[in-house]
Amino acid sequence: MTELSQINRQIFSTIMAFTALILFFAVVYNTGTGTPATTSFAENPPTQEDVDYFAYLNDLNVLDKDWTSRQADLYASCQESIQIFAAVLGLGKTAYQAELAAAGFDLHDPERPINRGDLYFLLAREFAAPEAAETYFPGQGKEEANALAKLGIIEVPFDRKLRLKEKITRLELAATVARIKEPKLRVHNAPVIVNPRQPYTYDRLQADLMALADAYPTLIKLYAIGQSVEGRIIFAARLGQGEKNIFLDASIHASEWLTTSLLMKMLEEYAHYAKYNETLGSFPVAELIDEVSMWFIPMINPDGVTLVLEGPEAVQHGALAKKILAQSKVQDFSGWKANIRGVDLNRQFPASWKRMINVAPRPAPSHYKGEKPLSEPEARALYEFTLQQQPALTLSFHQQGEIIYWYNRQQGEQLQRDRQIARQLGALTGYRSDHLLVNGGKYMDWVIAELKTPAMIVEVGTVVGDLQQWDKIWRQNRLLGLKALEVVLQAE
Repeated sequence: MTELSQINRQIFSTIMAFTALILFFAVVYNTGTGTPATTSFAENPPTQEDVDYFAYLNDLNVLDKDWTSRQADLYASCQESIQIFAAVLGLGKTAYQAELAAAGFDLHDPERPINRGDLYFLLAREFAAPEAAETYFPGQGKEEANALAKLGIIEVPFDRKLRLKEKITRLELAATVARIKEPKLRVHNAPVIVNPRQPYTYDRLQADLMALADAYPTLIKLYAIGQSVEGRIIFAARLGQGEKNIFLDASIHASEWLTTSLLMKMLEEYAHYAKYNETLGSFPVAELIDEVSMWFIPMINPDGVTLVLEGPEAVQHGALAKKILAQSKVQDFSGWKANIRGVDLNRQFPASWKRMINVAPRPAPSHYKGEKPLSEPEARALYEFTLQQQPALTLSFHQQGEIIYWYNRQQGEQLQRDRQIARQLGALTGYRSDHLLVNGGKYMDWVIAELKTPAMIVEVGTVVGDLQQWDKIWRQNRLLGLKALEVVLQAE
């Protein structure tokens, strides 16, 4: 398993376009215990107990009396704010007021409390570059606030609401001045990154994983666990530092790429709630991932997904894929499940593999199990990573049917345990869990048989790849990963 540190992620972005193979062997190999990516910002903003923000403000010597922590909750006036920012910028107060008046700043009542909209106006004139901003306050039309958040001068609240009319306290103004004067005090804000309402390509996955690891450096660590036939990296993102593990995997079937969107949105939302130590539903996210780590493997079949979403011209084995498609009854690549060589990766695992039924006799868009178990690098990567990490539970996301599969000939206590877990997850999602799927070769089958671990297939949606169903799918599955954590902890 290869961890991608911040430096290696930069290397990755540079040379991925040339060859994934070079990257795979260029990154530093370890067992997953490396340090988080470094950053020049504070992951969590310092508090008044940690830093005397007022000292930075009082050093300007523009106020009649120094401000102290006893006055932290008092409101700052417009006049005081103008005096302070004129000093920060090295301008005379009169000249600065003239500039503000010309720019449309409201100076009719200088003693009025300054609000957040006023503060952002003052800051944006000198410190914001809207064209460089990412989205921190979605749907609120304030690019200058997004830019200030990216710079770390302002702190993004948990709910990402601007509250432009809210009055500014002396403490908030002092903290803002301190961040301007001392960059090491600036806040490491996380932008909104994942957009699940679009076809989720491998390139999008790569960019979003890098961005999430940078946005949440103490929570998310990114690893390469293997490569596809064409050399695309198979990623795993670890959320949390718990000693136990659970796995969430997606897109082992290429046409089911929407499951990647689901896992990526889960990863971002769970990290956001953990960063702010907020409860999602009834789940204390930060506490849960401190005890059990979540491993997200969002795209096991990147070559196949690229074929489905971008066509045969986007892959090296496009001619082979066209030949396989022509020999099948499938009309186009939208229904392609297999990897780029026409092997169904979810029929590759050594569990009743020889006794499998309903298999294709040769490479096909689906149902061909390969010449032997684990012949394909994608299946082998997941197999070896699972043996290495020994997850306490696995959830494999597929489409379609709104069903949870969990059975593979378990008996006794293992049978009762797994049935009960499936019922709990089914109650949360509203999905059925009473339909048994017994054949062999699936990742779920192997985990149950080999590791004796609960393993579930979660079939989301009723139409494969239908983005119009996203809201419903997200509503049903939003808490599912957290429920899985709870189940593991309850089993102790």
